[in-house]
Amino acid sequence: MAFPSTRTIFIASLVLTTVGVGLSFSFAERTIAFFLIGAAWGIVAFTLPSFASDIVLYFTIMKQDQLFYLRRCLALSLFTIFTWVVIFLFGSVITILDQRFIFPDFAIILGLFAVIPPRALAVFSMSRTSFARRALFTLMEPTLTVFSVIIVFGLPLARMITGLVLSTIVGLTFAFALIAIVEVYGREAIGFSPIRMFRAFLTDWLENENRELESYLNELGVEAEINAAAFAFRRKGSDKIKAVMFVSNFHPGPFLNVGSSVLPYLMHSVMSKRFNAVTLVPHGVSGHELNLVSQDQNARIIRWVLAGLEHARYDGGASRVTRMKNEMATATSQAFDGCALVTMTTSPSDMEDVPSEVANRLTGLTHGRFRHLALVDAHNCLTGPTTMTSQKIGALEEAALASLQVTAEEPSSSFKVGVARKMPAGFTLKDGFGPGGICVIGMEVSGQRFAYVNVDGNNMVNGLREKIVDAIKDVGFDDGEVMTSDTHMVNGIVSARLGYHTVGEVVPWSRVLSEVTEACREALANLETCEVGVVSGQVLVTTLGSKALRRVMGVVYRISKLTALTLFPIVVAITILSLLFLV
Repeated sequence: MAFPSTRTIFIASLVLTTVGVGLSFSFAERTIAFFLIGAAWGIVAFTLPSFASDIVLYFTIMKQDQLFYLRRCLALSLFTIFTWVVIFLFGSVITILDQRFIFPDFAIILGLFAVIPPRALAVFSMSRTSFARRALFTLMEPTLTVFSVIIVFGLPLARMITGLVLSTIVGLTFAFALIAIVEVYGREAIGFSPIRMFRAFLTDWLENENRELESYLNELGVEAEINAAAFAFRRKGSDKIKAVMFVSNFHPGPFLNVGSSVLPYLMHSVMSKRFNAVTLVPHGVSGHELNLVSQDQNARIIRWVLAGLEHARYDGGASRVTRMKNEMATATSQAFDGCALVTMTTSPSDMEDVPSEVANRLTGLTHGRFRHLALVDAHNCLTGPTTMTSQKIGALEEAALASLQVTAEEPSSSFKVGVARKMPAGFTLKDGFGPGGICVIGMEVSGQRFAYVNVDGNNMVNGLREKIVDAIKDVGFDDGEVMTSDTHMVNGIVSARLGYHTVGEVVPWSRVLSEVTEACREALANLETCEVGVVSGQVLVTTLGSKALRRVMGVVYRISKLTALTLFPIVVAITILSLLFLV
């Protein structure tokens, strides 16, 4: 996560203190002539103490703290300055209404009660340094502010020191009490410190270091068997693998570089290095309960695939692709050596994760016809938050089953394969594109040409899928399907309605279509007779599991709710009580 630049923080701090405090003095004295006095007050009382304390403390006691490098220290101080400015503007209004409110003396005291509690809560929950260092980092800035106004502007020593001491006691007591409540509740719910897990989450989110967070997820995880199938294509008569399509019901989450979020790209990277093969990893039929908990689990799946490919039996036959549609869904299926590759979509209607029960029902309904079903949730249409209704799920099952029934009767024929991969310049995680790029496997069976297009992203903007299918046909394929990997590497990076950008939401469609078209042309140009080796079965891994997922989400929700319901109201209450005491 990127904080504002240091330059931006400096400028924002100066603008807030000069303009905000300047206006508060103008309001309090009811003349614009006091604006410059207020601006000078803001710089001396708030800006300079903020910058001085952050720079000194960073280089003396906070430099080893992973989450508090200098820019983040300054960002926390920017929030503190904003709070001071709000209190000063509020105080200027109070002094107009009640002359007993001494401005700016009482505004400083009010500000201390408003600033210290959230500052203490942030530092003591996030920092890994010693208690003494955290306390010093929390209190140094407001303490410098107090001594600045005493020394430079002559505010009463006893009054200011009393306000500092009382606000420190109240602020630290509130922060410690809230953290203690969170700790007790969190330990009961998940079995270990939620504060430490929160720090581990921030370390990954801010520093891209996932090991500690994954260790906590591993404690929560449960063992489960996931279904997996790898289709390896090689030129007939050669032992060099040309392309791999890996389909599994693991879920590529939870976010960023944690767990199986990176598995689609890792699979591509390993296959590219080992075989120089184009690799497609479309989203399987699964939900978040099947997120793998760590990189160790990713490695377990990759080892399973590589071991299987070493001993794979290759076959020179494939069926033609069968596409079936109904009012709500579309499905395709194609058989390779007794294994069926199935794609499913509800586009142009929105779709989200297809539940695992669909795979179970389709496997049961086709029992005896195929030795394995590799089911792809094409994940290629989304406009906003949505759920998979029973009608959509039923339609997907109906279309897939109809397609499979036809494919089961299709003869196996020799086939050709062409491949391509594009890594478009400028397509970034922030734009909704993972590092796996755009990959194409083109098939030709008995004169039918079909293109499987996979984009490393999390879902696709509504309407783009249809444009891509049209572009596939314009190139020279008879049909095709576009899928996404559902990689959660793109999640949590940008401020967006979904928490990420879908494919085509930011990048112009014309650029996406151009890259897909070029890749399809390339795949069409290198079609050659191939054979396929299919590795399929179950892999024992540790996943987050539905119960653990609910526990974690429950803890996060309740802690967030508790903080939201207590932090702001208590700070306001403390401020009001101190105001009543002052006047």
